[in-house]
Amino acid sequence: MTARGSVAERQTGNPAFKEEVYQSAGRDQSTMTVAGTVMKAFFFTFVLIAGATLGWSFVEPDASGAIVWPWWSFWLGLAAFVMALVTIMNPRLAAVTGSLYSLLQGMVLGAISAIYDAAWNGIVLQAVIVTIAIMVAVLFLYLIGVLRATRRFTKMVIIGTAGIALLYLFALILSLFGVDAAFWSKPTSAGIFWTLVIVAIAALNFVLDFDAIERYVAADAPRQLEWHAAFGVILTLVWLYLEVLRMIALSRSRQ
Repeated sequence: MTARGSVAERQTGNPAFKEEVYQSAGRDQSTMTVAGTVMKAFFFTFVLIAGATLGWSFVEPDASGAIVWPWWSFWLGLAAFVMALVTIMNPRLAAVTGSLYSLLQGMVLGAISAIYDAAWNGIVLQAVIVTIAIMVAVLFLYLIGVLRATRRFTKMVIIGTAGIALLYLFALILSLFGVDAAFWSKPTSAGIFWTLVIVAIAALNFVLDFDAIERYVAADAPRQLEWHAAFGVILTLVWLYLEVLRMIALSRSRQ
């Protein structure tokens, strides 16, 4: 049995799986289980899909018939970001704030998906299928022991994830000055290659998530952390879907 003070013997790039979160969760009479975490992840996914359906329905063409970026998506995205921060910092609220995040983020994903689908018909279904296939494949490889969260593996994934985050931030800052530095979003061979790299790193984050859940369960973590762990999986799932959507769009733009 893993001691309570050593549950995070390996790090993870997902902010929902941190030692501080585990230590601040407190104790209750029931303990966390894998099955309970899976069920809560399914619930968040259902809310995410419901939000996406709603967000898609709100996207309408303008007077010229063109699909435009909805103004409300920015504010909903900001609200979803705030809900994510609250959930990360306070695991006791994860059931409520995680649900709100899933709904708000789902609406934003729905708007993004509608815009992509208007440009590339059928791309959303392709992205959903590929995202699910990748997640299932990673889970299968994890369960049979091919992918394990060793210290070296964990370090590589965290460094890769941090590097991508800095790349996004750098490009965002430059865009404020009118400089387009997002070379990975261009339909070029280099753009597609780096998008594949980002998709791979996003997918490998599932290994760290699954490992963290197993360690929490082994350490008899309180059951309320099931909501928090499920939220962590949703964070990775959302990131992977967006990257897969962009990867397919780049590939189809090359045709």
